[in-house]
Amino acid sequence: MKQPRYSRLAIKILLLILGASLLEVVLSGWVTQQALRSDMQDLLIEQQARINRNAVELIDRELDIRQQFLATLAGQLALSGRVSYPAAARLIASQRDNINGYFPGGILVLNDQGVAIGESTHVEGRLGTRYADRPHIQQALRSGQPSISKPIMGRTLRTPIISISAPVKNAGGEVIGLIAGVIELERENLFDVAVNLTLGVPSRLFVLDTTHQIYVTATDPKLAMQPLPDDADSPLLAALRSGQKRGLLHNSETGGDDLFIADDVPHLGWRVVSLTPLKQITDKLEPILTQKLVIGLVFFLLLALALVLLLRRAMHPLSAAAQQITQMMEGERPIQPIQINRTDEVGYLVHAFNQLSQRQQQQALELQRERDLLRSQFDQSSDAIVLLDVHSLQILEANPQCSRLLGYSVDRLRGRPFAELLAAEQAALPDLLSQAMAEAGHCNMALLRQFGGSVHCEVTAASVGLPDQRQLMLNLRDISERMRSEQLKNDFVSTVSHELRTPLTSIYGALRLANSGVLHDQPEQARSLLQAAEENSQRLTALINDLLDIDKLEAGKLELSLQPLDLDQQLQDARRMLASTADEAEVHLRLPEPGGQRIMADPQRFQQVLANLLSNAIKFSPPGAQVEIETQACEQQVRLTITDHGDGIPLAFQPNVFQRFAQADATATRQRGGTGLGLAITRSLVRAMHGAIGFSSTPGQGSRFWVSLPRVLPANTQDPRPAAPDSNGSKAHE
Repeated sequence: MKQPRYSRLAIKILLLILGASLLEVVLSGWVTQQALRSDMQDLLIEQQARINRNAVELIDRELDIRQQFLATLAGQLALSGRVSYPAAARLIASQRDNINGYFPGGILVLNDQGVAIGESTHVEGRLGTRYADRPHIQQALRSGQPSISKPIMGRTLRTPIISISAPVKNAGGEVIGLIAGVIELERENLFDVAVNLTLGVPSRLFVLDTTHQIYVTATDPKLAMQPLPDDADSPLLAALRSGQKRGLLHNSETGGDDLFIADDVPHLGWRVVSLTPLKQITDKLEPILTQKLVIGLVFFLLLALALVLLLRRAMHPLSAAAQQITQMMEGERPIQPIQINRTDEVGYLVHAFNQLSQRQQQQALELQRERDLLRSQFDQSSDAIVLLDVHSLQILEANPQCSRLLGYSVDRLRGRPFAELLAAEQAALPDLLSQAMAEAGHCNMALLRQFGGSVHCEVTAASVGLPDQRQLMLNLRDISERMRSEQLKNDFVSTVSHELRTPLTSIYGALRLANSGVLHDQPEQARSLLQAAEENSQRLTALINDLLDIDKLEAGKLELSLQPLDLDQQLQDARRMLASTADEAEVHLRLPEPGGQRIMADPQRFQQVLANLLSNAIKFSPPGAQVEIETQACEQQVRLTITDHGDGIPLAFQPNVFQRFAQADATATRQRGGTGLGLAITRSLVRAMHGAIGFSSTPGQGSRFWVSLPRVLPANTQDPRPAAPDSNGSKAHE
């Protein structure tokens, strides 16, 4: 491939950067305009909202000052002990200057019935008038708290007023009168400071009385006390009456939009509204945008000149490095580090390329060594190993040990379906492989040899390879000798058990006869030895019976007579059989209420299951404890649960509970007896009767064993109830 001229790439980079820069200038100008407009509008809204809040606070503060003044007058009047005409007159005379300053409209003194008995400004017909029907007067008399009325029409003044009331209380806290201050809205303006607040731009402020539909005051003094126009004549009032508190309105005079913000004055039913034109903001944006455009164009031209110079200087070493790499690819020069003396980004790139090339060569050598090592382990492994295709399960590769194990050459094993090597009467190959691939799992397979016969193997499986090239690796370990040893052991145990059973039965019978009193005048020591001999022979007989049961179950020779059984009757029989054992251990067996459930089971073997589980529960329960037996019917099963409150099963031992000869504590075994075969036999019997068994146990809190057996349903009936959960707060095992 011919080395391209670097100027083509330089031109492309130059055009790309200049185009991007030009686009940035245009877009940034537009974004700046939008951002400035948005930011200034948000600033205006926040400033105007703050001014509105300040105006509301000024109004509220002015009313609070006047309310405090009335409270002071009420305290002075309370010193006289009663509200009367003379006391009111003396108070008004002593405070007249302050009263005229705070309340030019005057104050009224009312007795506890709400009747006016004193006034600072005389109004014809006001003294003697009863004001108790006014809501704010009633509230102040009833609650004993100061109150401010909403703007109302004065009863005697016949003008809009605000009334501020302060209760007069005697020493016992009882309301004995009121002092009410009157603010005439047409005579005085409380809000000059709030009205004069502006933003430095043409802004207008309105204080509206929405109750009486009048202007209280405004930036334009001519609007004070004027009625509010209708919605059709004022878009601002239409927006306020619709519930809006801020927004934009079109101004037909300026052609732009005006911002309005409204806040309510507490206790008065008034609304403070500011109106500010947005055109004052937009007019200030034009010079800013023009200045930014000019700056952007100058920057664009300077950037173009700088890029031409920089690209000319930067592209030359890159072109030289590319030429050296091409020569190494075409074999014109050996693979070696590229020689370019630069300390900038180009030099860093070349240095990184040299390091990458060296690392790749090292990894290739390490990969080859690992392949050789794995191949050596594969060929020299003492276990037979085969690799299978995950889809077809055909043999892709086999090691020499596999060839020696099965008799086939490695070449004859390649491409052969692994299922052809399975001996008859085994589970399907996918099921066996699933079992072998389970966590810490394995399976046993019988594989055919080339020249006849079979070999028993313990198989473990794992998925290996890349994600898109997965393979199954099977490890085959010959266990034929181990199985023959186990068979010999089982045959020996079975033979010895059968041979010992008859003489032990005779010995046990003779010992029972001797201990029954047939032999008179036995020495005390002889009786003790005979009793111990009888107990040990009974224990040996039970052990031999358990061994014979295990042998029959494993050989599949145990005959069962499955028939419908009354579960309640079976539980009663089991309790009678174990009553003496429970009494000796001082443990109470609690049976469930009769439920009429019937199960399909062998009566003798089911009693053996109950005896094993209940005897264990009794054995491991403390004196005075209770063993609970519960039953629950599911759709097709009946679940029997036996719960004890002993020490529980240690967590480390729980996975081995159903193993033969497994016992958590040898000391407990010697104290409580047992061979470690009961639960193993119980699980085999339950499974033989098409049932299931499991347990859950929390150390220190007891154990809970459950057995599930097929349910015998009456004709044409169904039980929709779901099975109960198998947990009492700890992990359940089955």
